[in-house]
Amino acid sequence: MANPLLDLGPCVIDYDGGTVVFNKSLGGVKFRYQEFNAPIKEDQSGSETDVDEVSTGAKCELEVPLTREELADLNYLLGNSAQVGTYLKASNPVGESKFAGAVALIVKPIINGTVSVTTTQWLTIHRASPTVNWDVAYDNSGQRVFLTTFKGFPDDASGQVGEFWRAGPAA
Repeated sequence: MANPLLDLGPCVIDYDGGTVVFNKSLGGVKFRYQEFNAPIKEDQSGSETDVDEVSTGAKCELEVPLTREELADLNYLLGNSAQVGTYLKASNPVGESKFAGAVALIVKPIINGTVSVTTTQWLTIHRASPTVNWDVAYDNSGQRVFLTTFKGFPDDASGQVGEFWRAGPAA
């Protein structure tokens, strides 16, 4: 089977079943999945010798450097915000459950200027929640970028319980 993640090229981010599509980024969208392990040791093998390792979990993230987005799309990313007419305001989101608001995110490659409709080329994070880390410069030397990291959580939906992500179409 061919690798559905392709070798090169930009993408769009389809978030929450198309509720919002982030289609402008600058600096590369980065998918990260990391597995963690803890060493197992035995006195008989020495205190520094690992005789085995046990998996302790994993972390899934998608880093998206957004640019030139509409206020409504930026509002969708913030924990406690509101867009009213032509302005956006944000308040402190203390106590918000990130898992409760996590929804599906699909990375769709752009090939020859067209967003792929071929599901075998998609990367899906089943439950993703955005966290913003915006450090926006107002100057003449760089374009404004709104760095947003979508954290993936293990899914709780039937048929994909415990899954973080899927490359390619649904089974």
